[in-house]
Amino acid sequence: MKQQENRAEPQEKQIRFIDSHYNLKFYIPDGGKIRITFRDGHTTDRVCKYIDDYHLYVGNCCYHICEFAEKMELNGSKVEPINQSEPSKNKTRNREKQR
Repeated sequence: MKQQENRAEPQEKQIRFIDSHYNLKFYIPDGGKIRITFRDGHTTDRVCKYIDDYHLYVGNCCYHICEFAEKMELNGSKVEPINQSEPSKNKTRNREKQR
């Protein structure tokens, strides 16, 4: 008799971005990008990597999620997700357009 395997679909890891009071701002997928807009208007894009629910890499720097939020607030910087596609709605619409 063959043993049935119970394999759950692997879930994509999500990186949580918060403010310094732990209020949720947004999520991005592991490997997603953020745009940081500095007080002077200069912007930079960074790839983010999931470490665990409370830690991430922003570029090559490791942060606790609250540490990163505090640093951005202290510098007067704004953080937003980039290269985000809408959930599966767009994929469905695109498939219909291709038919």
